Amino acid sequence: MKDIINSFFDAFFSFTSPDAVYVENTPQNMMNSDVDSEGWYKWKPVEGTLSYEDYNKVEKRFNVKFPKSFIEWHKKYFFLRGGCSIISLPPSYPTQALQRVIDNLDNDLSEELIAQKLYPFATDDNDIGFFVFDAREDKTDNEYPIRLYDHEYGGDLDGLSEILFSSFTKLLECLTYAMENDSLPMHEKLAEFIRIDPEGAGKDGIDFWLERIAVEKESFEDQNGIN
Repeated sequence: MKDIINSFFDAFFSFTSPDAVYVENTPQNMMNSDVDSEGWYKWKPVEGTLSYEDYNKVEKRFNVKFPKSFIEWHKKYFFLRGGCSIISLPPSYPTQALQRVIDNLDNDLSEELIAQKLYPFATDDNDIGFFVFDAREDKTDNEYPIRLYDHEYGGDLDGLSEILFSSFTKLLECLTYAMENDSLPMHEKLAEFIRIDPEGAGKDGIDFWLERIAVEKESFEDQNGIN
């Protein structure tokens, strides 16, 4: 698990822009340049200092359980952005390290989902809704499968997708591949998810991914004048 998390962050910090709007009270050791006239600066990640107890408090507050891999991933660094490829993961601001994790849980829709043991932890890149940990079946270390919930359904389970990733670590592996191969067209990157995660993206989720691959391929060909 540690190797998967390390590989993800190596790719992520190469992939993501180091520019960010100035965040008040950001520690000096996280700032990697002067703040310009418009309030932008370059930032760098710093080692995280949160403990499992910090995450346990959030779990108890919202009656959720986080996968061990999710906690290990999120507490490794303080970092200012979480957007990567298909998903917007919760960043960890030094002064409010768990706020974005809390924001994904602290809303009316999430309350309804949590009551059904679906725990929102991220949002998708197409404004469909939340990626959720499906905790309806117990898993070792809470390594739940991941589904996408369409917010248009307002809590009804008809808005729940197939299992798109078999675990959070498999999600990280897929995202790492996508970021390491950023020059590839999106449809080619997504096709690799099926190989990387045969028990999730390549099994229950295969129709979802094949449909998105087809859409991305058509868009790519249109943009590049390919018949």
